[in-house]
Amino acid sequence: MKLSIITVNLNNREGLQKTIDSVVSQTFRDFEWIVIDGGSTDGSRELIEQYADHFAYWVSKPDKGIYNAMNKGIRAARGEYLLFLNSGDYLFANEVLEKVFLENPTEDFVYCDDGGSTGVVENGGSPSFIDFRFLYTYTICHQTIFHKRTLFNTGLFDEKYKIVSDWKFLFQHIIKNDASYRKINILLCILQEGTSYDSSKTETERQAVLRELFSEKELAMIDEYINLTSPSIKKTMNYINGHPFMKKILRRLSNKK
Repeated sequence: MKLSIITVNLNNREGLQKTIDSVVSQTFRDFEWIVIDGGSTDGSRELIEQYADHFAYWVSKPDKGIYNAMNKGIRAARGEYLLFLNSGDYLFANEVLEKVFLENPTEDFVYCDDGGSTGVVENGGSPSFIDFRFLYTYTICHQTIFHKRTLFNTGLFDEKYKIVSDWKFLFQHIIKNDASYRKINILLCILQEGTSYDSSKTETERQAVLRELFSEKELAMIDEYINLTSPSIKKTMNYINGHPFMKKILRRLSNKK
């Protein structure tokens, strides 16, 4: 099986209906669908039961947060790739999954663009080359990433973080483990409008992740690189953001002896 779609939901019946409508209409059919509901009381469970024939697995029980729910889905998944499509998010067109897999992807991460909540790809979308600077500062929405299931053999999403565990997973595998990746230039999905975003909490969690992954000395060197305040780093970078050599240096820095 090529793909497992994992949808998590909590009291978002209306959004879940949008997600369901977009998935059941896909022309690509080599996938299973897993729905993890957190014990909703708004009619979501009844909606899930209505569409139960479309799901390989579903459950409606209280969980410990979004990453706990996503991890439940991972444990149940059998597909080569996993796509995390939250309730309220929906695939842009009926043929988008078919377009992705016509490309015969083999990389660890395969990603596309999202259209935000309006269907418009902003700032040219996600980059085709993910350098350290980009991933340190930004991220790629997990709803647009096809994760190879084998990546999770060494660990699932870190449940101690409530906002950035998907970013940690991507950062750790691409920057530290040299996982392969590829962008397919299509608009994959629309994200649920009105999703809350707390920048201060996000930044707090990101800094905690970085302290977990790097030593204080390494973080100081990384900060110099990011801010381009060190003449030696400027010379090494030759003012070229994302030079592959710098990526190798930073990856080497992270290998603690």
